[in-house]
Amino acid sequence: MQNIFHLRTKRLLLSFVSLGVLLFFSVFIPDSGSFAEEPQLQKANSRIGDFAEKEFQEGWRKYSKEKDARPLKEWFKQHGTVHIGECKFRSTHEMEEIQVLSLDCPGKKLNGFFYSGEERLRSPERIDSFRVKGPVKLGKTVYWELEFSAENLKAASSKPAPGGKSNPETKLVEKASTVNFGLQYFLSIAKHPIDRPTPKGKEIFFDSSCPLLYLGKDADFYWDKSLYYSFQASCLPDSPYSWIRIKADLSGNVLVDNQPTEELQEGARYLAKLKLESVEKDKIVWSDAELFHE
Repeated sequence: MQNIFHLRTKRLLLSFVSLGVLLFFSVFIPDSGSFAEEPQLQKANSRIGDFAEKEFQEGWRKYSKEKDARPLKEWFKQHGTVHIGECKFRSTHEMEEIQVLSLDCPGKKLNGFFYSGEERLRSPERIDSFRVKGPVKLGKTVYWELEFSAENLKAASSKPAPGGKSNPETKLVEKASTVNFGLQYFLSIAKHPIDRPTPKGKEIFFDSSCPLLYLGKDADFYWDKSLYYSFQASCLPDSPYSWIRIKADLSGNVLVDNQPTEELQEGARYLAKLKLESVEKDKIVWSDAELFHE
């Protein structure tokens, strides 16, 4: 009789233990479905925006011409970060503790942005990317509220000291923004290596502020059986996009000062005019290269 009592007690205890384990897993261990959904949401908001995209251009037309902000709102929602490429932010005016901004782009101006941070943007032209918090109606106009990374805020909020030494890279970007828009675009994407839509055939001129340093010949006979001349963009040596390969012609020559040649001196600096073919996360593919002695 005593053995039967102990046996029943043991079974009862095991039942309570099993029930406790089930309750623990149901309460404290999240459903795997919640983990599956979160990366998808993050992924939807992690795309890099590019003004060249057809969806952006159409959305901006509806916003600026037809006063319909819905398509543009959806585009900004799908793009966590937008790189401004050849454009530059300009401060237009301030009202009620907000700073109204426009984007000056080659051939056009995009109006309708504002920033409401505590610190005024003294040099908004130094900003190279942004995020949109959402549309805000001010009066009868819909504006886009912006937020920036800590790095961009630091650059845009500071003012160079009179007579002080400025960062060489900053000087380079500022010079490119006023003289050479193609080079400015290259500098912008070189700081953010990633797969992105490419304005195919866009011409980039590496002027005296960023000449190409000749490294040597680079044969790739395994994949396309071609000969390449390798260079490094001297202004941004740490970027993977600074390595530039120029494909030789069938005779093994490249065009230097409008003359085909294969005699390039290692370490020599060249000005160059090239066209963008594609921008990948670890390299840029170039075409139609012309080199000039510096």
